[in-house]
Amino acid sequence: MPAAPKSFLPAFAGFIVFAFSYTFIQASKEGAAMDNARTRWQNQHASARNVLSGGVTMLDAVEEKISKS
Repeated sequence: MPAAPKSFLPAFAGFIVFAFSYTFIQASKEGAAMDNARTRWQNQHASARNVLSGGVTMLDAVEEKISKS
């Protein structure tokens, strides 16, 4: 007598729930790490621009140019 077929639907549904939950949590952590890295880079870039310009901002340069005209 052949064995009765088993449904793998409950196991598959459990796997899908676990996989999506795990992926969501990991993606959130990775997104936060990328945001932090971008913020650090932007701060370093702004600091470097400030050093290279001698502390003169673009707004200061424009106002100085207008006042000389």
